[in-house]
Formats: sequence, structure tokens, C-alpha cells
Amino acid sequence: MSKLLLLLLASLAVAAPVGSKGSCTAVTPAKCGTDWSDNCLQCDPTQDYNCLKCCAGCSLVQKGKIGYCECGKGPTPAPGPSPDDMSSYKVGDMNVQAITGGHNQPYSKVVVMLHGGGGSGADWLTQYHQGWFGNLAGFKYVFPTTTLPGGVWYTSTKQPGCGFCDDCAYGSGSIADSASHIAAVIEHERAGVGGDASKVFLGGFSQGAQMTAFMQFAKLDYALGGAIVLDGFPLPPVCSWANESPAAAKANATYHGADMRWMLYHGEADQVFPVGATEAAYAGAFAALGVTATLKVNHTEPGMYHTLVKDEFDRMLTFIGPAHE
Repeated sequence: MSKLLLLLLASLAVAAPVGSKGSCTAVTPAKCGTDWSDNCLQCDPTQDYNCLKCCAGCSLVQKGKIGYCECGKGPTPAPGPSPDDMSSYKVGDMNVQAITGGHNQPYSKVVVMLHGGGGSGADWLTQYHQGWFGNLAGFKYVFPTTTLPGGVWYTSTKQPGCGFCDDCAYGSGSIADSASHIAAVIEHERAGVGGDASKVFLGGFSQGAQMTAFMQFAKLDYALGGAIVLDGFPLPPVCSWANESPAAAKANATYHGADMRWMLYHGEADQVFPVGATEAAYAGAFAALGVTATLKVNHTEPGMYHTLVKDEFDRMLTFIGPAHE
């Protein structure tokens, strides 16, 4: 068993609330949705951190032996006509929703956001209608939906002995397949800003965050304007670089230039990707590649679970910067 997996398992051994199994706390149907953590109807009595049945509107996502619920609240109606242009289109086989600031206005930066496992691109409309994306003038936000069944960016297996950083934990080719679709979207949007990759940002939550890191480190051969990882443990091979030599890590990376820009945002109480193991994996990868200076934002939010909060978006907007800079 790898040192990284041992660290991950050790990080999971935290005190559980009374009446719960690990971080899984079952609720009654009437309590579903009253809080971000109220989403599991049935916990596994034999396995810590494992939900067996989710509330309505939530999807059960499996990470090895850990099952958890990801819940898309769905878009809430805007209070009147939208001040921005909305569009839907396809890039290859991938459905895309997009919002461009203003009506028939030009934009100079594009932000591609990848949804969490079990969701869709429309999930981001919730935060848009809440105003978390701020003033969109000069921006285009792009929300693709995965092509894989169940709203996931990769498939997971339950093979014994397969941890987060083991290839055997993931369905054959599913990560690479999604990466190819995401790369096509990035190239499509890059053309809209004159081919300037520095004007294209990629971010995501949970599985989307994992794919974001994979894309910049292990798929693309150039630097984006920024990679925004919101609550996501790195996928193979990125997660293994902490235990490899710089030469080996660089040989497995598709890009490790000093012009990259990274933002990492974690929840201190994340019950899916424990913050200690997550930070150690990323720190090791950055160190092995010699690009620690590219990490511009690395924040852990006290008490935050595996969810999204407004502060993440505020920091993201600052990280992206003004439309014309």
C-alpha cells in the first residue's frame, strides 16, 4: 500500500458525530436538503464514510469504499429578464451551456467550469442566479456536461486494494476519454479569444476539480490562464508524483511550465477528499515538477465540508482578474 494511500486512510480516521457512522449521518426524507450535509437516507452500518442511499435529487458517487451524495439543486429562475446572453451548443459529442456578459457584447476572457460527479453543466446556473459569478461584463462562462452516463467524469471500480491514487480504481480509459472531450471544448473556446490560451481558465468542483488538475498537468501541452481546483483530490498519475523523482514526474507530465497559474480551495472538514492527504499530494506534485511558485492561491476553509461556498467564488474572481488586463 502506498504511503499516500496510508496517509489518506489515516486522515479519514476522525471523530464521528454521535449516532452516525463516520461522516455519514442518515436523515429522514423530511430533512433532506435542509443543509448541504443533509443528503443521505441510509448509511452503511459496517463501513465508515459510506452512504448507501441518497435523498431525491441527489446522485450516489462511489470513491473506492466511500459512497457519498452529490446534489444538484438545479437552476433557480432569474428575477426577470437575464442581463446576459445565454446559449446552448455542442462541441463534438459534448453538450455545452454558456453565458456571455451583456447582450451582444464582446468578451476577452473565457472560464470553463466542470460540474461535480452526478451533475451537469446546468448545476452552475444556481451560483449564477445567486450572483456568485459577479459582473460578467467582458467574460464568457462555459458549462459543459460530461458525455458519460450518470453525470460522472470518470467511472470508478470497487476492486480490493485500489485507492484514490491507483489506476485500478478507475474505469479503463474513462479519464482519458473525458479529457479528450474537455480539450476539444477548450480549443473551441480558445478560438473565441484569438487563440490566446492565457485568456482561457479552467475550473471545477469535486470530480470536475480532479479533471481540471489532470487537464493542466497531464493532458494539455500549454499553460491556461489558470487552473481552479475546488475540492478535488488529484487523479493518477498526478497524485503519484509526490513519491517520484523530479525526472520521473516531468516525464509523465504533459506540461510543467513556470507560466502556469493555480488556485486550490479545500474544505477543512471535507468528508470525501481529506484535506491533509489532498494538500500533501498537490504539494508533492508541484515540488517534483519544480513549479511551486505557480500556486497562487491555496486556501483551506475552516469547518467546510465537501461543498461550494461563496468565498470560493469571490477568491476565484480575484484570481481570474478583470476582463481587460
